[in-house]
Amino acid sequence: MAKGLALGYLLVYNLACCLGWLYVLVICIQHIANDSIATTWTDVELPLKIVQTAAVLEVIHSMIGLVKSPWQTALMQVFSRVWTLWAIMDTTKFAQTTLFFTLACTSWGLVEVPRYLFYALNLLNAVPYPLFWLRYSLFAVLYPTGITGELGCMFQALMYFMTRVHFMEQPLERQIHIASIIFVALTYIPGSPKMFFHMVKTRQKQFELLKNGGKASKEDKKKH
Repeated sequence: MAKGLALGYLLVYNLACCLGWLYVLVICIQHIANDSIATTWTDVELPLKIVQTAAVLEVIHSMIGLVKSPWQTALMQVFSRVWTLWAIMDTTKFAQTTLFFTLACTSWGLVEVPRYLFYALNLLNAVPYPLFWLRYSLFAVLYPTGITGELGCMFQALMYFMTRVHFMEQPLERQIHIASIIFVALTYIPGSPKMFFHMVKTRQKQFELLKNGGKASKEDKKKH
């Protein structure tokens, strides 16, 4: 009974997140096509906040044993995006209207739509090979573009804060905000290569399992 409820919950969660990110992605593509990147945030703000913040549940899923993935890995993957969304994009108009925001948001959407669909279908042992390939290959392009967008938004925010008033003349809360932006940006130096090569190793492992006749994603079974 409990196992069935957990399966049903994870299926609904992953499908809901897949649809949410699809909606976000469509909005981003429309603005890119219409050359209205500067106003992307206006239309995408609410759905983006909902679906990206919902990713925090992935950490909770890992911590309570609902899924098998290590919670530390889930935390690393989720923290940078959630922090960038709420501490940078939501607080700084200069970050909202820049190309970097649309780059980050579009990259996130292109990764998350197939990822959540993969998780949902994997619960049913029904993952087609094209989706399997996308799940373990898109990161090679979209992880670097996503990071570029995130760091670009941080840079835009820093330029806005630092060029208006001297750092020492800013309110304490603003100084803390600026310092946190610099600190988080610096963590990308060791963190980004580590996460990228972790995904490379995961890809190699999953394709090896598939080649040897294993399940499409034995490691990701009931994940997220």
